[in-house]
Formats: sequence, structure tokens, C-alpha cells
Amino acid sequence: MKTGKIILISGGARSGKSSFAEKLAQQLDEQVAYLATAQALDEEMTARIKHHASRRPPGWHTFEEPLQPSGVIWENKGKYKTWLLDCVTLYVSNLLFKITATPMFKPIRQDASIDISCQEVVMKEIETLVETVDKASVTLLAVTNEVGWGLVPPDPLSRIYRDTVGKVNQKLARHAEEVVLVTSGIPLRLKPEPLMVYNIGNS
Repeated sequence: MKTGKIILISGGARSGKSSFAEKLAQQLDEQVAYLATAQALDEEMTARIKHHASRRPPGWHTFEEPLQPSGVIWENKGKYKTWLLDCVTLYVSNLLFKITATPMFKPIRQDASIDISCQEVVMKEIETLVETVDKASVTLLAVTNEVGWGLVPPDPLSRIYRDTVGKVNQKLARHAEEVVLVTSGIPLRLKPEPLMVYNIGNS
């Protein structure tokens, strides 16, 4: 019997998914653990991180972890019941850059074996995350992006990233008790009851 719960919240860029996830987390718990996967590698990302941080209630605790969110959840088992992971797509990109920085994957070629190898490593990490949520008996709100709705990326690494995120989203959706798609600021629940509109107030 499953004791953990995953709520997957997906959408395009600037769709309102993060804001929705934060409001939903507030409804679920007063003490939320926030898993931030973004890295302040430039001024723009630093500003984005500060903006996101400013919206969090004072009772929340932020863990900055770009590569091992499952480890943070397990290390804090029993301390927090509700976790918000923002976001899955940055987590995947962090993993891919780490993987492809190893000599085994240099240079990235248009090679199906490279694609499959990268995906296998990432999918194992996602499987670990799913298992950790259940073993730790926590609720995880996972924010992700729909990156496959645009043009086909021109370079191999970007295509690997797009395909891998798509597979990760599918896997998380299969394991999730709830899946929400946010578009133009409107959240629609796809699972378990399709197209149920949430009403949690204006942003």
C-alpha cells in the first residue's frame, strides 16, 4: 500500500504553474519544505530565484539541491510532510549536464546510444525520487514544464533534453495521484478527474 503521494503540476513557461503549486501547498500544510533545483549561474537566474523566494511564506524551509532532491527528502524524513519541488525540468537539465560532462559522453554526438544512456541514468534518479516519496510517507508537489510543444531543437543535446523531460513527465504522471495542467493561469486537473477546474483565488 502506498503511503506517499505525488501531485504533478505541469505547464508551459510563465503559465502560472509555480504560483498555483505554492498556493496548493499552503492549503495542504503550514510547514512546507521547498526543494529548489535552480542554480544562480547568471544575473537573470539569480533574479528569478530571488523573486520565487520572496513569495514563500515565512514558515517554509528552503533546501537548495540541484542534483539530489530524493536524498534531502530522506535525510529529513519525519520533519516535513509536504514538499514542493520546483522544478523537475531544471533538475533534469542539472543531471544531464553532470552526465554529459563525463569523458564517457564527450562529445555529444547524434548517436542513439548516447541518448538512451543519458535517459537511463536520469530515469533511475526519478525512480529513486518516486520510491523515496513513498518510503518517507510524504506528499510531493512536483512542478514541471511541457518542453515538447515547440519546434524540434537544432542540436543533439537539446533534443536529448526534450525527449528525456517528456519521458520523466510521463513516469511521474503514472505514479502521481493527481496531475494538473496549468495554462494561461488556469489550472485543469487531468488526473484522476479530467478537466476539473481548480478555484483557489486570483494570483
